[in-house]
Formats: sequence, structure tokens, C-alpha cells
Amino acid sequence: MPSKRVNLYSTIETIHRAAIAYKANLVGKTFVYVFDDRYIEVIYKAINFKHLTGVESALSSKRFYSLALSNHLKPNQIYFSPRHPYVLCQRKLKHIEDLIDVASSENFMLEEIATQTKVYKFGTTDTKFILCLTEDLDASGNLKSNLMTVQSLRDEDCFSKAKDAFVVTHILSKPNDQKLYDTILFVDSSKDQHGVPNSLLPMLSEDVIEKLK
Repeated sequence: MPSKRVNLYSTIETIHRAAIAYKANLVGKTFVYVFDDRYIEVIYKAINFKHLTGVESALSSKRFYSLALSNHLKPNQIYFSPRHPYVLCQRKLKHIEDLIDVASSENFMLEEIATQTKVYKFGTTDTKFILCLTEDLDASGNLKSNLMTVQSLRDEDCFSKAKDAFVVTHILSKPNDQKLYDTILFVDSSKDQHGVPNSLLPMLSEDVIEKLK
């Protein structure tokens, strides 16, 4: 059985790979999920990466992410606790490298997910794990935008904890500094642009609208 030291190095290697994928595919982009004839816009923040890994660290979220990206995170900079146990961390890390799949493939949108500590307005899941979404707030708790942000990764079935569940019919993305959604990531095979809410159409590029016809 591997020693705890070996396991810590393995954990850090996984976090490093996940940080690179997280930055390359998710940070700096806005995603729109269409479901139930409505939509939400979602962003992945660099400062939320640390929490998604399930490890404890005295490092700030910003510093943790920076060190993970540069492969300079050290074994003595992470630890585990009853609140964030090693076993749970390993389960989360099995999923964290697959975040891009949930962001761009067939999944479900859960609404009003009640956990022991918090009620999440929305959560997106591929049934293996769920990404819980919260409102985009500043450090003082004030609403910054109408976007939702990915805050927590839970390795559990949350369908029973949600008020309702819907099939996601469309997923589109765009760079944060761009006004219109220009990339189609997923479309339910039974849907086309008529499955997109009218209020979303002005937010789509001409090319995307044409492809959805």
C-alpha cells in the first residue's frame, strides 16, 4: 500500500494536471446552459479551484491556484481534516479532470439543491458528480453580475436533494471579453434554435444562429 507521502505527491500531480485543464478550458470563458425554456450563464473562477479539489491548505485560493498551475505546490502545503477528509478528496480528484466534459456535454440541471450546510440555486450534473452553482458575489457579499459561478464539487447523487431537475438542451460558450456566444458545445439531438429562448437569440453570433437552424 502506498505511503501517505507517496499519496500526497500523487494528489499534487493530479491537482497540477487539473489546474492546467481548468485554465485552458474553463477560466476566462462564459458558458450558457439552456433548459426548461430558460437559461443561466456560468463562469469558472480561478479562486474557486482550491475548494473544488477538496484539500485543506493555509495558502490563499489565488496562491494555491498559481502554485498548482506552475507545478510548484508542495506536500507540506496541503493537508486533510474531518471537514475535508483524504478519502473525500480522492473521490473529488477522480472527477476534477473531467470538469470540461460536464461543461460541454449532455447533462442535467438541478434546481434548489438543499445540502446540510447550504441551498444552491442550481447545479449541473452528469449523474456521477455535481457542480454546485452560486451567484457571482464580491468579497463583501454584494452581487457583481447576473452570472452564476461554480463553487463546489460534490461526489454524490443530488437528484433527491433538488426541488426539480431538467435536461440541458444547449450549451454554448464565449470568451469573457466577447459580447456574443460564438461556440456550440452541445445541442440535444431533438432540438434546434427553436429550443433556445427568444431572449437568448440576441446574445448569439450570426454563425451560431445559422448552425442551430
